[in-house]
Amino acid sequence: MSFDSQVHLQRLMPGLTRREALAAAGSFSLLSLPGMALAQEPKVLHYGRLSPFDSLDPIRQFDLDSSELVQLCYGTLLAYAYLDRPYKLEPDLLERLPEVAADKVTLTLRLRKGIRFHDNACFPGGKGRELVADDVLYSIKRYADAKLNSKSWFAMEGAVVGLDAFRAASAKAPVDHRTAPVEGLKRIDSHTLSIKLTRENPLFLFSLAISSTTAVAHEAVAMYGDQFGVNPVGTGPYMISKAERKGVLRFLKNPNYHQSYPSTGAPGDAEKGLLKSAGRKLPLIDVLEMPLIEEPQPGMLKFLKGELDWRGVDRANFTKMVRRKPDGGFELTPEFAAKFEIYNVLGVAVTYINLNMKDPLIGGNKALRQALLHLTDTQGEIDVLLNGRGQKLKSIVPLEFPGSERDTGATYPGYDVARAKALLAQAGFPDGKGLPPLLYRVAGTSSTERTAFDFAKARYAAAGVQLRAEFSDYPTAIKAAEAGNFQIANLGGWVADYPDAENFYQLLYGKNVSPGPNHSAFANAAYDRAYEAARLMSNGPQRFAHFRTMNDIIKDEVPMILRVNNVRFGVRQKWLGNFKRNELAPEFKYLDIDMAAKKKGI
Repeated sequence: MSFDSQVHLQRLMPGLTRREALAAAGSFSLLSLPGMALAQEPKVLHYGRLSPFDSLDPIRQFDLDSSELVQLCYGTLLAYAYLDRPYKLEPDLLERLPEVAADKVTLTLRLRKGIRFHDNACFPGGKGRELVADDVLYSIKRYADAKLNSKSWFAMEGAVVGLDAFRAASAKAPVDHRTAPVEGLKRIDSHTLSIKLTRENPLFLFSLAISSTTAVAHEAVAMYGDQFGVNPVGTGPYMISKAERKGVLRFLKNPNYHQSYPSTGAPGDAEKGLLKSAGRKLPLIDVLEMPLIEEPQPGMLKFLKGELDWRGVDRANFTKMVRRKPDGGFELTPEFAAKFEIYNVLGVAVTYINLNMKDPLIGGNKALRQALLHLTDTQGEIDVLLNGRGQKLKSIVPLEFPGSERDTGATYPGYDVARAKALLAQAGFPDGKGLPPLLYRVAGTSSTERTAFDFAKARYAAAGVQLRAEFSDYPTAIKAAEAGNFQIANLGGWVADYPDAENFYQLLYGKNVSPGPNHSAFANAAYDRAYEAARLMSNGPQRFAHFRTMNDIIKDEVPMILRVNNVRFGVRQKWLGNFKRNELAPEFKYLDIDMAAKKKGI
């Protein structure tokens, strides 16, 4: 997936209506005297978003910022356990993991009973109805519709009997997602359905945990039409009260949410206090306030004043707040350690630069692309811009996943101006002469992205290559990339949708070209054969050999330039509890706040 707050009714939060505050409190009493009184003060979390969301319609989004918000409003059939490591799937909307028949291709899915959609005007009387099997079947077919979903179809492509044919038909004429038959999708009873796979598929269950395949209500889609993307109606832990792409998002606790806090976790979690809330009804926080704060310095100032509860640390503040430990780790300086908690974890995301293979200049000149690879100073960026918070990639797979460079032995070149100059001469542009400035598209407009561009521009200029930047917000940059309007593009990177290397190699699969995730428009028969051979294999030497082949092709053809496996790094207020960084399951519904400590600022 393309990719890091106290209510006292209207008095302290003027934008929150009295009705919203009462609903957010989770429990309240009606008094005989005029008005109402809260039984307890609502818990409110303040979190600064870094960029606008694209859409809150599950099938029309597939970027990190939108996906995190979608998963607040919607439940998925399966989800990733919050505390367990390595990551593992567990039931969410389902009673239990799907049952696999003896043929190994027929799955039976049983929904939990009593799960309800959020109360919304799209339902009779405004009261949310129960989630049933027909909703799941409707949503899978809507997900497969070629005219609606161009971003995440790869997760089920070729997997379900008849679903690809349904998608092909939807590309030619409108289809009825409620009534159109799909051979591999069957309703068994009100809360049970079956899915028949085209072949045994170890990856399929992962597709039931991504934000795009969540269950939606046909009534909401019908009522809101093209505004469904800002009017989410789901079964998730929060209900959206106010949706502004570039303003403040406010989410209110769903009092009917079905999950509880986990009672087990990874070794050491109990000692860290992460199981103190075991068995408590989720979510634990009543209101989520999410203003858009794109610039790092204003966001950190708000955090330091206690106006935000959790924040990533930017480069400038890192040098003030953090120091390296003798073992190579990080810790807050004594001044800040007394006030805040730090976290850092090797992420499940990779960053890279896309090169446009359809561009006549870039796509038609391999020596030029190879020169650009040698002019990308990834290690320098890690040292200078990221304060050491990352590891230079040798393959496209995050280091913690099976099939990464640790398993394949992949190699990858680094910054080498002399080699770049030799390649430029081979490409027909000695010392950059005759090479026009290259359009370098950047997803982001903050000082962070501009500083990173200036760093890259200086490195490329060392060999005579000039860059011309185009900065825009993430949704705009993605739309431009999908249209092929770039030569070089820094779109951020890819965050794992599921913990498997295939999720990253599909980024260059020929069938996934834009508007799919293959923004480089790379089409290579040898790469595609290796991908198709490895896709559904179990991890092991044979699969890893295919990964090595694909990585060698990436290194030689250079449709993208591999960069960094980031370290996710940030600070949180000491009053924020149950915090464990989880990149596959949104943390918000598990978090808790000590409001007394927050009010005192301690």
